Amino acid sequence: MNPIFVELEQATTDQFENGELPKWLADPVMNVARNPALYEGKEYLVEILLDQIREYDVYAEAGCCKWAYDHEDIARTLRWLEEKR
Repeated sequence: MNPIFVELEQATTDQFENGELPKWLADPVMNVARNPALYEGKEYLVEILLDQIREYDVYAEAGCCKWAYDHEDIARTLRWLEEKR
């Protein structure tokens, strides 16, 4: 199995348990992490998703500069993964 999926599961678990990643967002990301065969050939999108999970912040859109990823970024990447299946 590609290690990117293992990293995605670990990062998602960490952000859900220790960060502020909501369950409604963690669940579909975990589905990607636990089903690598469904996303074969789309690892570049999984890498983007991993970065977004690692840098997730509820307040990413607050202030004048966007310095992290929010739920909309992650949801968009999840849609791209599903569209390309």
